[in-house]
Amino acid sequence: MSDLQHPSDEPSLAEVTVRRTAAHTQWQKALARAKERFTPANVRDEAINNAAEAVGGAADKVGSLAWAHRGKLAIAGLLGGLVVFRKPVAEVAGPLAVKARASIDTATSAIKDRLKS
Repeated sequence: MSDLQHPSDEPSLAEVTVRRTAAHTQWQKALARAKERFTPANVRDEAINNAAEAVGGAADKVGSLAWAHRGKLAIAGLLGGLVVFRKPVAEVAGPLAVKARASIDTATSAIKDRLKS
């Protein structure tokens, strides 16, 4: 048997050259993409986008948590507002409480007078 009947498993010189050229071309394309991606402007933009996505995700989580506990937050806000603004609230509420008490006293005395009659 001769070599012509049983070709060897080794690639031909042309195949080796084609593979080498393809690998070199892929390497050059990858290098060009890396150069483009890692320019200072692109790195900055990517960092800004990543930070914006992280902040947006955190804001979404906080928003959904706040929505789930909106009643508790409203009560906490109301109580916190009363603590912070207690003096101005007392100044406004004092005269209103006196007027309300007088109105209630007048109404109860009128009801008592009707019941007695």
